Amino acid sequence: MNGSLFDLANDILKSADIVEVISHYIKVEKKGRNYTALCPFHNDQSLGSFYISKEKGIFKCFSCDAGGNAINFVQRIENLSYREAVLKTAEIIGYQDNRLLEINAKRVIDPEIKALQDCLAEISNFYENSLFLTENGKEALNYLHNRGLSDDIIRKFKIGFAQDKGENLIEYLKSKNFSIKTIADTGIINPNITPYRDINAGRITFAITDNNNNVVGFSCRKFRESDQSNSKYINTSSTKLFNKGNILYNFYNALVEAKKVGYVYVLEGFMDVIACYRVGIKAAVGLMGTALSKDNLQSLRYLNCEIRLCLDLDSPGQMNMLSISDALDGSNIKYRLVNNSVDFKEKDSDEILKIHGEEKLREYLSNLLTKGEWLINYYKNKVNLETLDGKKKLVNGLMPFLSTLKEELDINYYINLLTNLTGYSFEAIYKALQRYNKKLDKKDEDAYNSLLISNKSAPQVVLSRLQLAEKQVIKYMLENQDVIKSYDLKLGYFSTPIYREVANVIEDYVSHIRDDEDYNIKNIMAFLTSDEFENKNKDKIISQITDIAIDDFKVPPYTPSQFNDLVETINRERVESQTYDVYKNSSLNKTEQEKAEYAKACFAKLKSIIEEDDKKRRS
Repeated sequence: MNGSLFDLANDILKSADIVEVISHYIKVEKKGRNYTALCPFHNDQSLGSFYISKEKGIFKCFSCDAGGNAINFVQRIENLSYREAVLKTAEIIGYQDNRLLEINAKRVIDPEIKALQDCLAEISNFYENSLFLTENGKEALNYLHNRGLSDDIIRKFKIGFAQDKGENLIEYLKSKNFSIKTIADTGIINPNITPYRDINAGRITFAITDNNNNVVGFSCRKFRESDQSNSKYINTSSTKLFNKGNILYNFYNALVEAKKVGYVYVLEGFMDVIACYRVGIKAAVGLMGTALSKDNLQSLRYLNCEIRLCLDLDSPGQMNMLSISDALDGSNIKYRLVNNSVDFKEKDSDEILKIHGEEKLREYLSNLLTKGEWLINYYKNKVNLETLDGKKKLVNGLMPFLSTLKEELDINYYINLLTNLTGYSFEAIYKALQRYNKKLDKKDEDAYNSLLISNKSAPQVVLSRLQLAEKQVIKYMLENQDVIKSYDLKLGYFSTPIYREVANVIEDYVSHIRDDEDYNIKNIMAFLTSDEFENKNKDKIISQITDIAIDDFKVPPYTPSQFNDLVETINRERVESQTYDVYKNSSLNKTEQEKAEYAKACFAKLKSIIEEDDKKRRS
């Protein structure tokens, strides 16, 4: 275990505060000696399953079984290689070391992916040059200028033009020695149609970049009135590098700014994001579709700041605002919504800027509402509050939201708003809410009872006395290196396969550590999460060790007497378990008396075998 990458990683882990590293991505809260958070590796709804031990430098989710250390967390959440995760962790904690430059220089990139990235970069450059340097490009450039975009903005957002003669780009890429396969893999040609031609020809192009600012695809807009194609925008089809459900437009550029100002705007289109940038709001990202995907939610959680929703003011945009706010609620991400009660008819940020100017757009974007306030506006626009039916629809429309509130002051605030709008008394609305909650509780109870009935025969994961004793021995092994010798001497193996494998891994680690290396859970995990440790059950082993090491598994302090009691429990349970198995498999066609005598003989025989094994180990 003397590899330079592993040594560097170990030194980084010794300097890293795992709470600081995880807080870079998600919000954490202190809970006793540990910290807790919503697990970013599954759709976690409430605090209570994801724990971080600052002292031991590990994390563990007891719901999805994810576990590891700071580097392992970064590797998982950013989907990086171990080498890349080491570099990223060092960057997060500000760790300085000349070895980082060395490691960075040795990074190996898949040649096929590298060729694809290089080809996409050349395509983007070709589009940008075509916009500024070709005759056809001037027409597209004039269109962009008329939309209020300066040359600096155009270059900032990598906007270009796909030449009308689509063969030109293909010939250019071939002259740069890119194969037709690589060109096809970028998604800009149909490989089944010859001669090969850029499918984006005649359109304005918007480069789409990943979270590292690499171009991965394009969204291309028609701008000529003579263009009879159906789609206003066409996106690159899914490739090895591009999936629009994984990407938020302008995420890389917004990342640093969002962390600095503490918020990010989520908008509907590219031009809306650019409009924000033009009025000085640089923390803005755009959806690549109407829905907010699981990956998009993960990216927003990664920013660890307030989300400000600002989609189109038309009916589809407002319905999408409602849908996305529900998704953010489910992911426990804090957010506010841009006021949907406005005195102009323009539907998006780009149009507001064009018609009303910079000051009006900034004023619009800074007018933020809670979800309840936004919902009241939403329903006000849909009902006639001059009628009894309209008033009832407004109150009933707010009930699902009001039922989620826990604070009495929040409930009072929104009921008072409804009272002022409808004329209903506070008491009447409050009673309606109570009735609604009772119905909701009854539904939850029925659903729960139904779940109990449907799952009454499902096996429950409950550890036996044997497994609990074995687990406790592993806890001692992780805390005290001397226990490993006692384990070899008095037990030798565990009956539970995963615990047996964990014990073997711990023993293997001990046989390789340097004399000057401290024996503790941090160093054990540094080895297990590194590329030095290769095992087909690696994730399962790490999960088990973090499960046992985290403070939630409480055991009495280690003493030789306590250990001997565990050994006795394990041997007894092992004998009884093996006796039952032998009895079950070998007692066919015997009378009840014969079965009892046979079981007794099996028990005595197995006990003597275990005692003999124990004597051999002691000697």
